[in-house]
Amino acid sequence: MVTKTINQLHFEDLDPIRFEELILSIVYRMRRWLKLDHLGKKGSDDGIDIRAVEELENGKNKTYYFQCKRYSKITKAQLHKIIDDFLDKNTEIPDLYTLVISCPLSKKQIDDFEEYAKNNGFMTVSIWTNSIIECKLYAEYQDLLFAYFGINLTEKRNKKVNSIRRNITLKKRMHNDFLKAYGCKDRDELNERLHSPMRKFNESEVLIRSIDDTDYPENALLEKDFMGYFKAEVYNFYHNGLQVIIGVKDIRVKQYEGLDGDKFTIETIRVAEIGYLPFDNIIDYDYNGDEYYMYPHLYCDFVNRNDPFEKIGYACEQSYGWTIIDDDLVIRE
Repeated sequence: MVTKTINQLHFEDLDPIRFEELILSIVYRMRRWLKLDHLGKKGSDDGIDIRAVEELENGKNKTYYFQCKRYSKITKAQLHKIIDDFLDKNTEIPDLYTLVISCPLSKKQIDDFEEYAKNNGFMTVSIWTNSIIECKLYAEYQDLLFAYFGINLTEKRNKKVNSIRRNITLKKRMHNDFLKAYGCKDRDELNERLHSPMRKFNESEVLIRSIDDTDYPENALLEKDFMGYFKAEVYNFYHNGLQVIIGVKDIRVKQYEGLDGDKFTIETIRVAEIGYLPFDNIIDYDYNGDEYYMYPHLYCDFVNRNDPFEKIGYACEQSYGWTIIDDDLVIRE
């Protein structure tokens, strides 16, 4: 399955002041600050873009300085110059100095910068590289991700939430309509429903229809290489939707010798072909059908062009009833 990914954020495309404002927005939420200043916006920041003061429980103050550098790359000499420039313009060294830089740094560069800073009197030094900033945005500050880069993860999350709620509602409706409402009369009927799951359904057949089909009740497969609808037999509900029987075929399967053995033989068996129809792909259904097919119609999104299934599996009838065949036992041609 192909997964859609989002490219790495390009902080270097932001205006320098805009980059500082992004970091200021992150810093603002880190603590309940006693004082917070954005010094870099008007220039002449003396190597301090953001200054923050935290009041500790013992009543003492702890100072934090943040220096923002919107670079696409940086050298060892430039890293040292950041420290040198700061010391030339300031007499006070903060409790925590953080260099925020929009490009990646190697471990050697980070270690060298931290050592150089501490050798020059800095107590605690940290570095936020582009990947650290990006992680913070995706994990903790998704509203800033949208405000500065237009990436709306909140909307995606809401879609997932709505999809889950919609599928739960659909599942309850289908269970209520499709399954027999009355209980089992005796143990024999109970065993029959357990081992032949299709027996618990009110209707044995369904019509699976594409939401894109405009030719119903015609089914001009030869003309357009697209089957707008087809009949299937219900098999069972599963965790993600409805299993339906779409055909019968012969397949080759592994038959292991003993419970713990590695040896197996290959046999050909006749099976029911099972389509796994997820609730996601069932748009809605008409339980009563129509004058052409008087059983439930499932209106589906045919995500595979000719069917709406998320997978195809197999079931076979044993002496004790029906069972789903483990995918690992099936030999795919």
